[in-house]
Amino acid sequence: MLKLVTLALRYACRRLQPLASSVTHLDNRCQPVIQAVLCAIRAVSGWFDATGGGLVTRLGSDPAVARRRRVTLALCWAVLILEAYDIVVYGAAVPALLGHTAWALGEREIGILGSVAPVGMLFGAILAGSFADSRGRRPVLMNGVVVFSLGTLVCAAAPTPFIFGAGRLMVGLGAGVLLPTAAAFVAEFAPPGRRNVYQGVVFGGIGVGGALSASAAIALADNGFRALFLVGVLPAVVLIPMLLRWLPESQEFLDAREGAAGLRSSRAESWLLLIDRDYAVRTILFWTATFLSLLVLFGAYTWLPLLMNRAGYDLGPSLGFLLVLNVGVVVGSLTSSRLADRFGGRWVIFGSFVSASAAFALLAQAPPILAGYALVAIVGAGAVNAQFLIYAYVAASYPTLHRGTAMGAALGVGRLGGVLGPVYGGWLIAERLPMAAGFYGLALPALLAAAIVVGFPATPHIGSH
Repeated sequence: MLKLVTLALRYACRRLQPLASSVTHLDNRCQPVIQAVLCAIRAVSGWFDATGGGLVTRLGSDPAVARRRRVTLALCWAVLILEAYDIVVYGAAVPALLGHTAWALGEREIGILGSVAPVGMLFGAILAGSFADSRGRRPVLMNGVVVFSLGTLVCAAAPTPFIFGAGRLMVGLGAGVLLPTAAAFVAEFAPPGRRNVYQGVVFGGIGVGGALSASAAIALADNGFRALFLVGVLPAVVLIPMLLRWLPESQEFLDAREGAAGLRSSRAESWLLLIDRDYAVRTILFWTATFLSLLVLFGAYTWLPLLMNRAGYDLGPSLGFLLVLNVGVVVGSLTSSRLADRFGGRWVIFGSFVSASAAFALLAQAPPILAGYALVAIVGAGAVNAQFLIYAYVAASYPTLHRGTAMGAALGVGRLGGVLGPVYGGWLIAERLPMAAGFYGLALPALLAAAIVVGFPATPHIGSH
């Protein structure tokens, strides 16, 4: 399956190469952005070629076990690409939505619509954790894919902003179900010493999906917002049958459930364990860091193109910044995860938040375009990958039969930050504050998140339960 991923990456290179030559009608400065994406795709493809097979075959001598792990890694990666496209495409579509005269939306309305998906993610994450611990990871993940794909289709066909908002709510519910379940899946298919690498590879798919949404916004700039959402629906037609055919259930989950037969914890007991004396402090720290992280992420994903446009960059390069943000996510996911496995996740997460905060502060100075691209890539490699590493930290810090609930709770509470992020950014823009206020407004919560991470346990571990 990883060979198929490599082939898919090479195909994406061939398809994007003509785009690098065709974007001159938007702005010649877009070409370096597309070329950067091509370089990132080639790098990831080479990484899969060099280490992909070895990464999995080292995990067990049984070829059947190794194959199951390869399949799971590749399918979760593909699912997160599609999920990220459907979430991030809203930010890429903001200029088109503002220009859709039939709806006459302003910045405040755009901010409210941008918060609908995180509201759905909040409830989806809370529900997913409990159901994944009781019903299994596989059915919950597949249902999440179906729901967010249907929601994206509703957005593409929406006749009114209300129906569009309902579609975004469905996208959020499906994505909220998917993320904690995928994180639990990956944690249970990875050996303890390689969990961060696995999380980095798979969650790097979020960066790929985000980059594809920005690429689509550049390529379809004259086709309105509906085309962007329709593109996000089509891959699900192929992916859902693949999940039904090849996605296995987590063997660690099945073994834990069988070993706990007759002692299976209720959902209430799983929630009570989160505030037990062995887990209460880390639970609060994880929730707070996730809240601040998602406040930054959803604020940036929703408003970055408009912020860069108001900083003096043309629309084409402004969408290019969203593209570069996600290139930074892909590259950072492969490097930061390896650093976390080698040196420990806490200080890598801390450094990621600090670097993202500094990059936001420097963007407030409206630097030259190439420096701006570099700073935005640092934001992606820092802020976004810090959240991926928090997923791995949470997954490694709770028992198997409670892991889904712990992941769902952290993401559910954290989604409050995701809900506030677009509204917060919209308020900064709608109030006509200085352009720099939007960037400083994102730098501050990233710095606060870094301070919270200092209190994380030095090494994630399971308590006395």
